[in-house]
Amino acid sequence: MKILLLCHKIPYPLHDGGAYSIFHTAMGLNLRGADVKVLAINTPKNKNDAFNIPADFRDRTRLETSGVDTRLKPFKAFINLFTSRSYFVERFFSQDYNNDLIRIIKSEAFDIVQLEHVYMCLYLDTIRKYSNSKVILRPQNVENKVWKSVLKNKIHPIKKIYLSIAITRLLKFEIQMANKVDGIIAISQDDNATFQLYAPNTPIVTVPIGFDFRKISDDNYYRQFTQFPVFYHLGSMDWLPNVQGIKWFIEDVMPYIRNTYPEFVFRIAGKKMPEWFYQHQNSHLIVDGEVKESINYHKDKSVMVVPLLSGGGLRAKIIEAMALGKAVISTTVGAEGIPYTDQENILIANTREEFAIQINKCKSSREFCQRIGRNAHLLALKHYDFNNTAESMIRFYHTVPVKLQVG
Repeated sequence: MKILLLCHKIPYPLHDGGAYSIFHTAMGLNLRGADVKVLAINTPKNKNDAFNIPADFRDRTRLETSGVDTRLKPFKAFINLFTSRSYFVERFFSQDYNNDLIRIIKSEAFDIVQLEHVYMCLYLDTIRKYSNSKVILRPQNVENKVWKSVLKNKIHPIKKIYLSIAITRLLKFEIQMANKVDGIIAISQDDNATFQLYAPNTPIVTVPIGFDFRKISDDNYYRQFTQFPVFYHLGSMDWLPNVQGIKWFIEDVMPYIRNTYPEFVFRIAGKKMPEWFYQHQNSHLIVDGEVKESINYHKDKSVMVVPLLSGGGLRAKIIEAMALGKAVISTTVGAEGIPYTDQENILIANTREEFAIQINKCKSSREFCQRIGRNAHLLALKHYDFNNTAESMIRFYHTVPVKLQVG
């Protein structure tokens, strides 16, 4: 089976859920016997990362990249108000990328063209014109729902009005595209249910993000307890829900925690760390910034804190932490899509009082954290092995009929 993956970003390094999902999807499909090719948008903020992609991934996926300037530009955003299109989406269209796509699909036939984000549906007409491939959408989340949840937070009134308009157009685009593709692979049951409402006649299956368990085969599980407890957060800080959640935790939750746990220390890491966090660094807040290899950052830390207040889809960094045997404290929003059991394989907290309770439980008992972490690892192994997720995708491909044929 020949598969072309169209990606909205370079899938390396594995600093965020989008890259994580694309990377493991491509590798998992290849290891299951598929001939995979990746054509990825090379955005300005990821341009340097193109030189750091592992040779094994480049060779296995015959990776090509095409530069697209996806940066938000105020003038273009303003002009977009006078169109019917969503500015969220149209930033990802490039004639150069479109030409590269035409060249590739005219030179070789693919059984599947998989769009690794709803924004890549911008190229659907090109695919239909030049290819008979089945077109599968694998959305990273329901994008309009992510932005709607952002609106619930503190935002300047003018910006809120603009976002409301853009989100309405984004919703319309997602519904239209969900009805045009041949099939949809959702990453969570919640996303699946939403897309079924959007496109009741489009085949949909849920296949979560996969994890390469070979990466942790030599990991020393007990290293995380040598300086127990270490509370931390790791996530891409150019994603607004992450920034909002961590700011809330620092400003509202940490002072409350320190009423009963004065020595509480919190470490945060991630790419594109805003200056605000460095300015608020002190003996209780340590900002580690961008890390080269996320698994190495996890190793000597025991309790991952994920205070997400908005967002959607499935949090790759939680899956990674669970696979590594960490005790994870997360909001219900952060843990969305994971078949968890609170107090068994994860700890759920939605208020500052609940975070304080869970953090005090963890700092008071190494054995408690070990039990939660071991159960988390077993859950990740059962549901998120990338060999199994790739096999589920391949089975789905065979069942999907093509809605439209060339000519």
